[in-house]
Amino acid sequence: MQGRNEKNPERQTYKEQAYQRIKDAILFNRFRIGAIYSQESICKELGISKTPLREALLELQTDGYVTFCRGRGVLIQPVSYERARDILESRMLMEPLCAQLAAQRATEEDLLKMQQLLTSLQEGLPSEDGQKLYRIDHGFHRAVIRAAHNEMFYRFLDVVLDHYLRFEVKSVYNNSIDAQKVYREHLKLYEAIARKDGKKAFKAMESHLKNSFARTLSVYWNK
Repeated sequence: MQGRNEKNPERQTYKEQAYQRIKDAILFNRFRIGAIYSQESICKELGISKTPLREALLELQTDGYVTFCRGRGVLIQPVSYERARDILESRMLMEPLCAQLAAQRATEEDLLKMQQLLTSLQEGLPSEDGQKLYRIDHGFHRAVIRAAHNEMFYRFLDVVLDHYLRFEVKSVYNNSIDAQKVYREHLKLYEAIARKDGKKAFKAMESHLKNSFARTLSVYWNK
């Protein structure tokens, strides 16, 4: 079970590669939200040729990442306040349930993947490389969701997590104290899943999300 972001790059078409490169540049702040870029500048910045670029941009427009501005270029679409709240509510309602299911259904392979990501996160903390650490962080969340072995949940939340990165402040890993807190929250969640304790896994994910939203997104989440 793979989301689009996990497809083997060697098997991607040129359009799919262009789509992923542009989306990645948006999610990890290489392109600024609300800024307008010419198609020529995007081609040059990301090493994409014009035909797959255009095809990828049309799909990214459908998915809500960009908007074409006639005569000006491509707008990196901001996330509205209402859409941001929808995304946070979706995560808060569905991810704790996925954590609970993961505690019941996770395979040894699932647990190993979570362990590997936690190790990478812990080892990467001293670097304060926010982009790298956020990739690992979201990889861990996707691993938990995948371990629930519910394809519909995974497909929906795979999209939700990507859109979350469009407006998440991405500052927590710049602060060593907060970064350590996030790591410990992830570790507590993993331990509950590994012990097959569904209730604690649910609570651990719920608590982690509440803390995460309060740390960097209190303007959207004041519950």
